[in-house]
Order: sequence, then structure tokens, then C-alpha cells
Amino acid sequence: MLQESKIISKEDPTISIAGKSQEGVALNESALSEGVEKMKLVDINESEYERVRLEEISLSLKDRKIKTFGWVTKSTSVKSRCFFHLSSAFSTVKCVVEGDHGFTFQTSLTIYGTVVEPVKRRDEFLFEIAVDKYEIYNSMPAPTFPLNAQSEKETRLDNGHLALRMKDRELFVKARSTLLHLMREYYFKNKYTEITPPTLVQTQVEGGATLFSLDYYGEKAYLTQSSQLYLETVAPVVGKAYCIMPSYRAEKSKTSRHLSEFTHVEAELVDVSFSELMDSIEGLVRYSITEFYKTMLEDIQKVVPDFVPVTLSEKPFKKLSYRDAIEYLRSKNHLKPDGTAYEYMDDIADASEKFICAEYGVNQPVFLTHFPHALKSFYMKKIDGDLTESCDLLFPAVGETVGGSMRLDNYQQLVDAFKNEGIAPGPYYWYLDMARYGPSKHGGYGLGFERLLMALMKYKNVDESCIYPRKVSRCQP
Repeated sequence: MLQESKIISKEDPTISIAGKSQEGVALNESALSEGVEKMKLVDINESEYERVRLEEISLSLKDRKIKTFGWVTKSTSVKSRCFFHLSSAFSTVKCVVEGDHGFTFQTSLTIYGTVVEPVKRRDEFLFEIAVDKYEIYNSMPAPTFPLNAQSEKETRLDNGHLALRMKDRELFVKARSTLLHLMREYYFKNKYTEITPPTLVQTQVEGGATLFSLDYYGEKAYLTQSSQLYLETVAPVVGKAYCIMPSYRAEKSKTSRHLSEFTHVEAELVDVSFSELMDSIEGLVRYSITEFYKTMLEDIQKVVPDFVPVTLSEKPFKKLSYRDAIEYLRSKNHLKPDGTAYEYMDDIADASEKFICAEYGVNQPVFLTHFPHALKSFYMKKIDGDLTESCDLLFPAVGETVGGSMRLDNYQQLVDAFKNEGIAPGPYYWYLDMARYGPSKHGGYGLGFERLLMALMKYKNVDESCIYPRKVSRCQP
């Protein structure tokens, strides 16, 4: 609640607080606090000022008296006037007040003023607010801001709650929200049904070594690695099911693209072929990327003027079998991280995935397909002996972004698969029932949301795609 505050009027030029501020640079706090104490209460008829949310203010309100609230993101004093930017909800307005006030970065203000058109435009603002008076919320100017553009990565992560106030992180929040919205929009337009599976489970999907375990009322439980199995139970009812949920992997990996908690975009479809499954993955990715830049590119280039968006060829994504990928890497003399040549049954390293996109894909996404069963999860459908109907979508500069496959649908094959993995089938009775009660040909995929956002925003590390990343050695703030 806005408490009774010290208020200054533009008619009161006697208050002078030295200093000027830019984003990330604070003024002398003691001087500002002293100035607050000197402010005089000024009576105005507040009923004449219409309350307008900052993001709704425009030149259409010219000559109107308004009241609004926001945070100072820039403050400059010129002669006897103070020009400052007030921001909220991804919007910024320029304000002018008589006197030298020098607000600190992120001080929160309620202002009363008139929307005016500047006599001469010197910047991008079509209007200004001539401030009649302002209130510093709780009479507390913001202290020195601990971050700036040169702050070290770990310092920014430690102060992630404050980093969000900076332009690049504000842009990130909008970009993340936009991409999530567009993915849901694609699914809605294509008649998928959104599901919210549980994240506390007693089953595994991607191997027991990467499970986070916990005590669940005296029983052992885990944080989910994937919602796939639960989506498979819903797919026969809705045809096409999807979820956007957190997944967890206890992988002690310190690469630029691994997280312990990530946003998992997953879908399961019934009565589809492997080719149709890959088409559905490509459809989601193409729609999301195209619409993302239509929505966000102007905002991105305001913050990063030389930003060049990812462009997709009109041609379908190239496909390369695992076997052919190994041969391709050998033919290009592209070696494994240990300096030896690739052999069949080797995992393809992150750097090699990027190489395939850059060289074979000509900087376009590439589907790697038909992995050996021994390299993939137990639930994937086998074909041609040891191969699976599986795919990974590799994205330029990132590598694997989507993993998908056709799923096993034969009851005995599923039971055998559990046994081969050393997994007791008992806790999976409900999943095995899917192969007993009207099984069908079906497949699905999981997309690492933060990896895709990393690619689209051209971040160097997946940490930048998270509000608060969770990985080895970091569970704060």
C-alpha cells in the first residue's frame, strides 16, 4: 500500500540533489535520502488526475492529466530540469520535472502529470509527461544497484532477482513468455490437448542414474525425468496430447546446454507414422521460430542493434541416419573429443552435432534418425534388427534440441524391455495396460525449451534462457 509520502512539486525548485544516473549506475544515496526528508507536501487536486497504467499511456492522451506508477530506469539532470525514464510492463515513458532530483536506478515512483508532445523530438519518444509532483514509494529511494553491463556471469546469477531489472533480462522475460505462448498457439491450432501430468513419480524414463529421489510419506519417489509415459496414457483419449512442464535430470554436467531442471515441451500422437511424427516436430519448430521473430525481432534489435535472426530454408529439414552420420564425420576427418575417429555405436558429441548442422545442414536444422537400440531408451520401437524408429533434431549452434521416436506397443516386448533394463515392471502396471487395452501405433517427442530459446536469442549459455537456472552447484536464488 502506498504510504503517506514526501511529495515534491515542479513549482518547488529549492530541492537540489547532486548527481546523474544511467542504468546500473547509482547516485549518492545519502544525498538523495536527505533530499527526500526536505521535500514539502504540496496540495493538488488529485481527483483531476486519471489513473492510467504506464503501458497504456500514449500520445492519444495528449493534454490529459494522469497518474501512473513505475520504476526509474534512467535519470539525467540538465540545467534546472530533470529528465527521467519510468518503466513498467515492458514499456517506458519519458518524464520531465523542474529541479535537479537525480533519482537512483530502480527507485519506484507514482507520478502526477500531463501528457505533452515535445516541441522538438530528440529521441524515440512521441510524448513526455510533464510531472506536477511525484511520490517515492514508502519514502525509500533504491540503494546502489549492484550490477552493470560489465558484471561477471556468476555475479549476475547470484543477483538474478535484480538482473531482471536490466534491459537484456527484461527482453529475455518477454522472449521466453512469447515463445511459450506461440508453442501453445501452435498446439491449439492443430487440435492438441494440453495435459498437466504429475512431477512426483515412482517411475523412471531416462535411466536411474539421473533421478532425483525423495521421501514421499515413507515411500521412495522421484522428480520426473519426463512426462512421456503419462502423456501416452492420455493420447488414446484425445488423439494428440502435449504438456509444457518441468523435468529434472541429476546429471553433473557443466556444459553450456545442460540443466538439472528444464522446461520440457512434450507431445504424444496416436495413429501416426515415423515420417508423420517428424513432420509434426518440424511443424512446431517452424511455426514457433517464424512467429517468434515476427513478434520479437523489433524488440530484440532495440537492445541488440546488430542482431541477425535465425532464418530457415523453405526446404524440409534434412535427414541423416545415425550410421550415415558416423560415416559423414569420418569422411570429414571430424574427430571425437578424445581425438580419435568416430566408430559405429559411439555417442555423437555436442560439438559434432553442431558440425553436422553447420556442414551437412548448411546452417539449418538436421534430423538424425534410426539410432541403434543400445544408444536409446527402452521404450523406443525397433526396426531392422538393432535399429529404432528414433530421431534427434539438431539445431545450429546448439545441437540436439528435440528427441523423438515411435513407441513400443506390444505388451510382451514392453515387459522384456523392462527386464533388459533391470527395471521391475510392477510399478509400471498402468503403462503396460496401454498395450493391453486397445494398443495403437503411436509416437512422441520431447523438446528442450531452454535450448530452443538459446538458439533463437543466440545466447552463449543455456543459463541465459532461465529465470533462475538450476544445475550443478547452483540452487540459488
